[in-house]
Amino acid sequence: MSELRRSAEPRSVNLHGQTVNYVLKRSSARRTMALQVSGSGLSVSVPWRLPVTEVERFIVHKRDWIRSKLEQLQCRSVETLDWRDGMALAYLGRSLCLSVVAATAPTLLSAGQLQLAVRPSMALHKAVLGWYQCTALAYFETRLNVFLPLLKRPPTQLLLTNARTRWGSCTRQGVIRLNWRLLQADAQQIDYVLAHELAHLAHLNHSAAFWREVARLYPDFAAARQALHENGHCYQALTGV
Repeated sequence: MSELRRSAEPRSVNLHGQTVNYVLKRSSARRTMALQVSGSGLSVSVPWRLPVTEVERFIVHKRDWIRSKLEQLQCRSVETLDWRDGMALAYLGRSLCLSVVAATAPTLLSAGQLQLAVRPSMALHKAVLGWYQCTALAYFETRLNVFLPLLKRPPTQLLLTNARTRWGSCTRQGVIRLNWRLLQADAQQIDYVLAHELAHLAHLNHSAAFWREVARLYPDFAAARQALHENGHCYQALTGV
């Protein structure tokens, strides 16, 4: 009887612009591929000698199922958020302390603190998420203006998206959408996502030419991309209850 062989290797795959981490589990006892999404994330169990190209083709084929399961997992994770005065909020790579004030007071952002005016009839999480969305659009527009001189084709519109599995998108008509949750990330990660979507104005694919365009728009994109890869699940956890 041959010896049973097993291995586990952390990997990642690009699912239409969204990097998804997974653990590739090989076993000489397996004859088929199987996907599992748990609290630890996505794992793929495959036969020992199956090429990675076939594994990732299988993942791409099952991308809708994977996204659905990851979204369910993320939704369950936000139940642990403690929505209260004094809670910590991520903003541009740093932490803010939330200070809830009466609706008649102004909303102010100062060093290390967000003073947020909340109406008595509004749930706190809705007020916070509303602030994120309004602030995100203004910030993204400011960063877009920095990139505009570099573009051969400017976008027709910049909008927000509430997607749970993608950081941004670009349509054939030139409409750019960025996920408002990115406001939690640092400026470098936000610039990478913006450059990524703007590069799609020239190449609506992920070809070598597309990545050259990303590098032209934002030469230091690799480090930001890795940081987003490592921390994105924390940003995506921010939602209502």
